[in-house]
Amino acid sequence: MALDIKPVGGYAFPRFRPEKGAKPARKTASERGRQRDEAHLALVRRLPCVASGSMANVEAAHLRFSEDQFGKVSPGRAKPSDEWVLPLCHAEHMRQHAMGERDYWAQLGIEPLKIAQRLYGISAALRASREPEKDIIRHMTGIVERARAEATGEPIGRGK
Repeated sequence: MALDIKPVGGYAFPRFRPEKGAKPARKTASERGRQRDEAHLALVRRLPCVASGSMANVEAAHLRFSEDQFGKVSPGRAKPSDEWVLPLCHAEHMRQHAMGERDYWAQLGIEPLKIAQRLYGISAALRASREPEKDIIRHMTGIVERARAEATGEPIGRGK
């Protein structure tokens, strides 16, 4: 005959609902979905086009492709987080969409995710330290101009 052993007070079953006041577990960036940063987008729109150097009709062009090296996972058809943007004039933005992103950036000789990461890093850091907007734009413009100079071989600061 088998012995039936039960704990005093019965068995404890796991709770499926968090206790009141408990903080939910922090989600990863990919679980949170698209992160918006309108202040960063506004700054990017004031930079020269990374492809042409033009200051006219500059748009914040989102980079949609994935790259494990940068921890960027493709959101599918959804627009990616605002940290993954580069300044492109309207004509270059349309050309980028028509060609396909990887081909477009390869033709320009620009590493877009690396530049976007640098732009967002300096933007976030300087905004957090309450730097004046003109100083933030100056630093971000330097990143864009260096990227163009590396890709084209032109001296820095020869934008259209």
